[in-house]
Amino acid sequence: MAIWRKVLATFICFMMFLILYIILRNGWIVVISIAPGPEYGLLLFLLPGMVTSLISRDSAIFSSLVGGLVSIPVCFLLRLAFYPRVRPLVQELAYATSAIFWCVLGAMLVQMLLIAYRQFRQH
Repeated sequence: MAIWRKVLATFICFMMFLILYIILRNGWIVVISIAPGPEYGLLLFLLPGMVTSLISRDSAIFSSLVGGLVSIPVCFLLRLAFYPRVRPLVQELAYATSAIFWCVLGAMLVQMLLIAYRQFRQH
């Protein structure tokens, strides 16, 4: 039963990552109006990691990493098929790497908060 929880957490992370990518690419959520500047939309990629961490507590970081890594080829295929090429492929790869970083960081943040809560509850 525990293996299905890991697979479910990875699948949910994959779907949330993909949905966030589509939402940010279509501009349905505008996080910055100035073109050359920081990508604040990357912070939204904390959410798949957080949800994955709450579903699969024993392998949260690994599940969020695998979910992010599996979704990147699908995101690139969507980019090539439907979206105009505004950025070079290397810059898109850097964007995807940053998104995976934020996804795993969300899982780490929830794990840290759970550990701190358990420690606080023991004392």
